[in-house]
Amino acid sequence: MNKRHTHIELWFWVGGLIALGLSNHTAQHYTLCPWALLGWTHCPGCGIGRSIASVLHGDWQQAWAYHPLGVFALFVIAKRIYELAKNLFCSNVCSKS
Repeated sequence: MNKRHTHIELWFWVGGLIALGLSNHTAQHYTLCPWALLGWTHCPGCGIGRSIASVLHGDWQQAWAYHPLGVFALFVIAKRIYELAKNLFCSNVCSKS
């Protein structure tokens, strides 16, 4: 993966977590979920964004209610951000040694 793609992916994940952290995680909002737009009441992925937002707001019980895998997803995203940042910044600093 080249450096430009690393920048884009890193900013995408960081921006997404910032947006979720600043969001009103209890409000109903427009969804982009194709299943919800078709009127289906259950989708395995629905609620994971609200679950992550609830964790970021410290509301662990609501996070579990939205989606039990929200905490796990947050850890996976945080690990990906760490790996991208380490690769991006270490490639600049470590290659000069």
